[in-house]
Amino acid sequence: MSDDPTASVDRRRERGRRNREALITAAVALFAEQGYETTTVEQIATRAGVSPRTFHHNFPAKEDVLFDGYAERLHDVAQRFRASHATSLWGALAETADAVAAAVTEQPELFGLRARLYRDVPVLRATMLRINEEWIDTMSQEVAARLGADAAELGPRLAATLVNGANRAAIDTWAHAPSSDLAATVRDALDVLRPAILRIEKSARTVGADRAS
Repeated sequence: MSDDPTASVDRRRERGRRNREALITAAVALFAEQGYETTTVEQIATRAGVSPRTFHHNFPAKEDVLFDGYAERLHDVAQRFRASHATSLWGALAETADAVAAAVTEQPELFGLRARLYRDVPVLRATMLRINEEWIDTMSQEVAARLGADAAELGPRLAATLVNGANRAAIDTWAHAPSSDLAATVRDALDVLRPAILRIEKSARTVGADRAS
């Protein structure tokens, strides 16, 4: 009797999930032990107990292991902002800051290592900047929608850029002192920006009222 096709698909998916997790675990360990640039795909595959072909089936390039899920988590943060019931722009951004901290603390080893490495490895820094710029583009649209403004205006873009910078600064600080409270550090960073965020919101509301009159 042949296997149930559904069961076979489930087994393949589970095997694929285990292989992917093993590759990430192996890569993070090797990057920490011997550095990013000296670690090869072959070494990662060997440590994970799979072939280099399996590595490339899961990740187009070596840096993609380190940034696994990063863009998706930033997308989730943007969705959290969109769904926020906060009455102010700053309040909604504060909720996204909490979401960022929660995402990082779910995978502290990966986020911490990435934050320590991208400063010194150009290809990693380029990847990080590209993903963050895409997130700023998305958040500019979200902020503009909340304020009833045009995403091409200064306010929405500035607000998105400021909160991205606050998150990155907090994570970089935490990465060099992992025992610190990341959620508190992220909130502290955003608190510094609160007057600017409030001013951006006030200006956008004033412009919107003028347009409506």
